[in-house]
Amino acid sequence: MLYFDIDTLFRYYNSFIKDNTITSSRIFKYSKLLKMVKKYEDICYIKPVGFSIEKRIIFKFQWGEGDFKIFIWSQMHGDETTGTKSMFDIFNFFSKEKNHDLVKFLRNKLTILFIPMLNPDGSEKFQRRNSVNIDLNRDAIRLQSPEIKILFYEIKKTNPHILFNLHDQKSIYNIGDKYFNPSILSFLSPSVEGDKKITYKIKKSMGLISSIEKKMKGILPSIGSIGRYSDKIYPTATGDNFQKLGYPSILFEAGWLPKDNQKEIIRKYNTFSILLGFYLLSTNKINIEKEYKSYFSIPENKKNLFDKIYRKFQIKKGKYQFLVDIGMRTIEKFDPIRKNINLISKIVDIGDLSNFFAYEDTIFNEKNFYIKIKKKGKNFPEIGDQYIFDIF
Repeated sequence: MLYFDIDTLFRYYNSFIKDNTITSSRIFKYSKLLKMVKKYEDICYIKPVGFSIEKRIIFKFQWGEGDFKIFIWSQMHGDETTGTKSMFDIFNFFSKEKNHDLVKFLRNKLTILFIPMLNPDGSEKFQRRNSVNIDLNRDAIRLQSPEIKILFYEIKKTNPHILFNLHDQKSIYNIGDKYFNPSILSFLSPSVEGDKKITYKIKKSMGLISSIEKKMKGILPSIGSIGRYSDKIYPTATGDNFQKLGYPSILFEAGWLPKDNQKEIIRKYNTFSILLGFYLLSTNKINIEKEYKSYFSIPENKKNLFDKIYRKFQIKKGKYQFLVDIGMRTIEKFDPIRKNINLISKIVDIGDLSNFFAYEDTIFNEKNFYIKIKKKGKNFPEIGDQYIFDIF
């Protein structure tokens, strides 16, 4: 069996694997996708499989000659771009290192089918939903959007052995409740509504997640861990419904790390988690389901992270004084004129936040809170306020 030297490949990611033509910007638009089509047409069979509402072409890439088929899609939410970048990192590796033992091994074992931008209209505006504001990941029953119809049609036509659904998660997830431990990556084998039985195919997706998590532990940084995404049932979600139809499905959620706002470090870890999935399915595709029980040992994500916490503020209203913590969350707003992302910090919680953690955590020891722009004499914080205050 071929040995996957993850440590060496990880160390030389920038020169061996990373597609350096993809900038660090979180925005990945349709125009960039068209360049990727041109770049990788020599190693992939690429064909249009339909159109978005605004008539942008949706492409499917096919790579490999093996019997085992993996179907992957990314950017069904247009502002979740890390999965797209990670897959093109992998295609860059396949293109540059055609004679690498791992590349040759995967090419002979797998057929990879990839829709890199299921929601090109949303991607153009860096927004979650499509051009008529339908969340594609909640349209698996009515199938109203042409984009989701394309996905269902292609999966039924190609009948893959497993599905990879690539997403980005919010920055709110921590692993555990003892200390700051952000969720670098999360995985999920979606639940099936009304069925408590863990079928063979569900065991397969759980076993693969467990195996990826075990291998990834060895290259994780000193801060951050891998988590299990919430298995809450979403009856209209794609993963839940594909799992129900009998396709083993895995949700890949690219998380966050401190001082990595462009998610370039996360992109690297995400790339290796996908590549590991390919390798494990190539070498162990018959009995990987035996690892399914370890899936439940992966800790669940907890929603106990803020982007910033300012602790022990002194605030006043009238003659009363209060000691509070202020929790901030960063909101991303796409500027259609400048084609960039503006970051806006907003207050989302006020009170005792001692059981929460933050990427930026500052203690002010009873310093006073002062609003720069007063509203009719108000000088205390409110939920929803933007970052327009001083500390003194």
